[in-house]
Amino acid sequence: MKAIGDVNYDLSKLGWKAFQDLAAAVAAEVLKRPVQTFLESNDGGRDGAFLGRWEGPDGTTVKSTIQCKFLGKPGANLALSDLKDDVPKAEKLAATGLADDYIILTNAGVSGEADAQICAAFEDVGIKKCRTFGGTWIVQQLTENPKLRMLVPRVYGIGDLSHIITGHGYKQAKAILDSMGSDLSCFVPTDAYRSAVTALHEHGFVILLGDPASGKSTIAAILALGAIDDGCLGALKINSPDQLNLWHPGEKQFLWVDDAFGPNHFDASRMSRWNAELGTLRAAVESGARIVFTSRNYIWEAAKPHLKTSAFSLLKESHVFVNVHALSDEERAQMLYNHVRRVQPKEMRRRLKPFLPAIAVNKAFLPETARRLGDPLFTKNLAVCNERLTRLVEHPVEFLTEVLAQLDDPSRAAVALIFLNSQTGVPSPIAPTVALEMVTRLMGVKSADVARAMQHLNDSLTRLVSEEDGDRWVFRHPTISDAFATLVAASPELVELYANGAKLDRLLDEVACRPKAAEDGHIRIPPLLYPGLVERLKDYPLDETLRSFLGARCEKGFLQLMLEVRPDILEWAARVQAINQTLSGKLLIAALTSYGLLAEDLRQRIIADIREHSIHWLKAKPLTDTILRQVFKDSEFADFAEAFRKEWLSDIPSVFSEFGRYGSDDEVGMYTEFKENLQVAQAYFSLDDEAFDELYSAIDAHIEELEAQQPSSASSRWSPSSMERADDPTSDGTSSIFRDVDA
Repeated sequence: MKAIGDVNYDLSKLGWKAFQDLAAAVAAEVLKRPVQTFLESNDGGRDGAFLGRWEGPDGTTVKSTIQCKFLGKPGANLALSDLKDDVPKAEKLAATGLADDYIILTNAGVSGEADAQICAAFEDVGIKKCRTFGGTWIVQQLTENPKLRMLVPRVYGIGDLSHIITGHGYKQAKAILDSMGSDLSCFVPTDAYRSAVTALHEHGFVILLGDPASGKSTIAAILALGAIDDGCLGALKINSPDQLNLWHPGEKQFLWVDDAFGPNHFDASRMSRWNAELGTLRAAVESGARIVFTSRNYIWEAAKPHLKTSAFSLLKESHVFVNVHALSDEERAQMLYNHVRRVQPKEMRRRLKPFLPAIAVNKAFLPETARRLGDPLFTKNLAVCNERLTRLVEHPVEFLTEVLAQLDDPSRAAVALIFLNSQTGVPSPIAPTVALEMVTRLMGVKSADVARAMQHLNDSLTRLVSEEDGDRWVFRHPTISDAFATLVAASPELVELYANGAKLDRLLDEVACRPKAAEDGHIRIPPLLYPGLVERLKDYPLDETLRSFLGARCEKGFLQLMLEVRPDILEWAARVQAINQTLSGKLLIAALTSYGLLAEDLRQRIIADIREHSIHWLKAKPLTDTILRQVFKDSEFADFAEAFRKEWLSDIPSVFSEFGRYGSDDEVGMYTEFKENLQVAQAYFSLDDEAFDELYSAIDAHIEELEAQQPSSASSRWSPSSMERADDPTSDGTSSIFRDVDA
């Protein structure tokens, strides 16, 4: 146990609300009085009182009031006069049975004489037992209790880490603090964060889920900091299951896996590798490692069905999943307060103040929204009105694009350089590279101007992070990359930046590689840039996105370049059934065929497979599928259509009896599908025969028989009341947080 003098925390630097968070954590963790209710005060929001419960000496439940008293002056001492307004309030609380026990927690010093005077004054008005705990006592609890520090992580920014974290862990902890910039000073311990702390302590594992810009990485970084503080030998940030070999069996380590199942889309190949390593993951947790995964919500939903939870039972525990996007109005308001109050000039705070309560209760609000409203760079040219601020909250990328467009040329060039190196960051100091040459050429600036701008933008748009192999410049937040992509995509002269730097998921959705622009809104990538894009797509999974892009929006020249580095595309075409492919797969097969890029024997196999499957299983839709039609020559398609007609339509009265050779677990669905395909074929061949009406009647009657044989099941009934949601007006409690934001 360290002596009090080993480390000092200047609690006045926390600010009043962060001190309230600390007081609540001390009440629950140290005094064992979990806070249940916040008692609103009328003194400008600078102090707060909480109602807690604790078990009295006789086993009864006693109600306890915890009073926070924050003094902003460093080195201040608490006196009875500082509490003159609280004594009459305490008398009322005591009269209603809410303050049998009264605790005063303050960041200020408390002398023995002041303690006696204060306690006597409160006990004279009906409090049974009053106690004061001053800043010195609280610092001692912080020094001795790493979990307490973790519950209020802002204290890491006001103490000397070398006294509580030693060795390599100290270097890592300092690097984490440096990389967080202003995030730590504005961090609000939310219910989601506290749930993550609990899950990590109790299970050693947690998955943080949330939308982009919802604060997953910030929470993960603070969890890493707290784990190092609590005895983990080091923190490892890994990007894939292959890097689990960095974990050392028998050592208590912290492993942080950002975007565990894919950064922008579900990565099936990464998922299969995780399944192979789940045993290793379990062993790491059992040996004392603490592990944090982060994932976007929609990616996690895609990944869930593929996880082998039997190999890692914690994946079945609901307590290890924490949705960081679920914020209360008060949590959003406090984030907004912290950021706006931090560095915004008083005049801007005054102008923003009337609009802040409404922003805080907007359900589109993200932590990143608060950071941008608190940054003078973002608000410099902002029209402060309800309409504009609402658009900022609900359309953040659009707002960010406007901000980037207003930057000077060197600053835009600095953003462009990171944009081109978004996966790795830009090494500092900035050295000559192909990317730097491209930026200076296209943006018309000098290298020295880019370096100066990079520093000027630090902690607004850029951030300097320390890595094992040196310092690197990265984006302050990933959404900057999306916004800059929007900006350069709109300029034909800057499309080179877009093609080389935009996220691949976005590129594949927005661009076309063809000789001239089309009127479909896609951004044209000129042939000169094909090789660079092909190189970027070399390892991209052959999923729906890539298949659709290659099949629908790429000319022959681009496809030829792709096939040179991606032989797996032809291997895929050789093994799949074209008739069962989704639209993207059909588009790619059709494009490869139309451009003559498939070997003739492979094309013939595809045709034979379509023909056999269609005729054998009564699948008439290939007759009207204009995409699959491109695989056939005219004579081949005519032969296929005639063979289908002879097999199924030459003797209509006997068709129903032919269905007896098929079987299915879902016979109702099977006969329904038979009827739909016959209707397609009838329309295709323009047949108007009464025999079809009789056939359809026979199928319908058979379906009714099958449905009558099925056991009835109670259907769930939708109740409108269950979907109703009350309006969420700005509450008085939320508004009160901003009382002194402009003070």
